[in-house]
Amino acid sequence: MANPPTDSTHLSDFVSADMIDQYGGTVDSQFAKKSIMRKFVPVKPVRGTDTLLNRRVGKTALQAITPGVRPEVTATLFGKATVTVDTLILARDNRSQLNEFQTDFAARQEIGVDHGKEIAKFFDEAFLIMGTHGAALSAPSNLGGALGAGQTTTLTAAGDQIDSDKLYTAIEGIVVAMQLDDMDTDECAIFVNPTQHAVLLNNQKLIDRDFSTDNGDFADGKFKTLMGVPVVMTNRLPDGAAITHLLSNAANSNAYDMTAAEARVAALVLHPKALLAGETIPLTSDVFFDKVERSWFIDSFLAFGVANRLPGACGSVIYAV
Repeated sequence: MANPPTDSTHLSDFVSADMIDQYGGTVDSQFAKKSIMRKFVPVKPVRGTDTLLNRRVGKTALQAITPGVRPEVTATLFGKATVTVDTLILARDNRSQLNEFQTDFAARQEIGVDHGKEIAKFFDEAFLIMGTHGAALSAPSNLGGALGAGQTTTLTAAGDQIDSDKLYTAIEGIVVAMQLDDMDTDECAIFVNPTQHAVLLNNQKLIDRDFSTDNGDFADGKFKTLMGVPVVMTNRLPDGAAITHLLSNAANSNAYDMTAAEARVAALVLHPKALLAGETIPLTSDVFFDKVERSWFIDSFLAFGVANRLPGACGSVIYAV
């Protein structure tokens, strides 16, 4: 830490900068630790524009050469996927007692932990919502069938999501469909909430050594893979309640919202390339004093967006009620 300035005019700036370092470091570390999707889906910078574009390439046509006949030229079709970043998300707290905030590091740390946790949860939820929407999309048009449609399996009866065999079979069907579409499913992940994770843990085929060598331990409450795809337990999947999302607006046709029926997600299978994500403002922290309110404000903010890139790389299991 730099030596404090002796000029009283700049003393408050020094104190504020020191507090930003202490608080912001906690927010950043908690975000990196708690966020699942940040580590799974690449997030590209969006600068000089509000929209990130990704080209889609159609299927290449093959032909047999006939001696003496000039080969035909077959044009390769192109499409695009885009994501727009147009909303700033803010976490704000404040402390009216200056001395308390300056001296109480524990308070700053706890605020940083909570900001980091809530932002990480919000970030992950946006990605998982888009993954669920992607599973319901048709194949991109005008690409000659190069990219497939999303996979959505709806369990037929209420309670099927707590039947280990039925849940396993539904997830297995999605993974097999992706494999038939030549997708590298070992790069995918299966996201399930704690309830469905416990259900799958009771499926003997996943942890019994006669079926699976060292795949899990019932007593420890964990298993590694299903059909060779890593299983990730998270409580950030849509849970059956309708969602009105902070990133939704008229410009994106409320893309992040979900109806209650759409939000009944028992499992979600995603490839890292399933989603297109961009950020204009990475997670940023700020601490400043407002002379009008005589209060310190503690902010964390970021601006990001996520959209579907490859529907065929998304698969969801939706439960009935």
